[in-house]
Amino acid sequence: SDAVAQGLRARGIPCEVAPRADKFGKQIKYADRRGIPFVWFPSEDGDTVKDIRSGEQVGADTQTWSPPDTDLWPLLVAANDDKGAS
Repeated sequence: SDAVAQGLRARGIPCEVAPRADKFGKQIKYADRRGIPFVWFPSEDGDTVKDIRSGEQVGADTQTWSPPDTDLWPLLVAANDDKGAS
């Protein structure tokens, strides 16, 4: 939901809202195609977040949940420069 995204963005966590309220399976496929590792599921019983790589799903709220630092920002790696190597 937009409220969840707003709460996460306020804490510096980049996120997207699915363009349509499709079934969860379609939302997970959408996230996977976009390279998004986590999917947030709002519920009246309490929100959960699923790591689509491992399948782990945990309870979460926008004030405390945060992905691991390695998932917050892309890791840039310099390409090896083999020019001049003997």
